[in-house]
Amino acid sequence: MSVTGTRIDDHVGPWTVEDVLALPAHPARARYELVDGVLYISPAPGLAHQIVSSALRGQINAGSTRSGARFLTAGAVMVANDSRLFIPDIAVVDRAVVSRHTLAAPLETMLLLGEIVSPLSRAADRILKPALYAQAKVPAYWRVEMEPDLCVVVHELDGGTYREVATITGRASVDVAGEFTVDLDLDVVRRELEG
Repeated sequence: MSVTGTRIDDHVGPWTVEDVLALPAHPARARYELVDGVLYISPAPGLAHQIVSSALRGQINAGSTRSGARFLTAGAVMVANDSRLFIPDIAVVDRAVVSRHTLAAPLETMLLLGEIVSPLSRAADRILKPALYAQAKVPAYWRVEMEPDLCVVVHELDGGTYREVATITGRASVDVAGEFTVDLDLDVVRRELEG
């Protein structure tokens, strides 16, 4: 794979957000992420992962819309700051800071970020990303576990770290950083997975 005529593995020095944004799409739809000069490449998510992401985003969006909140819910969008770029599975951002032309939304403007744990992303989704999202002061973080059974582990920012406030396995109303409430129904998500 080339980056402006150079092989990606021939890149010299630390990566920048601009370097990553200039990369061509990966042929296998892998995701490029950046942490302080280090490029991470993760495989494209599978179908079950995408079904869960879509279903949860729909429930979040319904809660935001119902409350009249000014937030946009999206998935697999780039969020970045000066030295970091992530592609979370779920992102909720203030509509006032993004437009349909936004390439990478500012990390610090996120209200909620969510990651769906897969066998290849356990350490990143359980340890690395929550720590970095907390540093960026993102008010809420949801970790979605698919094994052994589907659940959403809800975290709220408490000082400079996240505090786990709930583990949802069925139906529950979840407050999103005091902005709106989501009526989560994981049984609906399970039915969508079973198809």
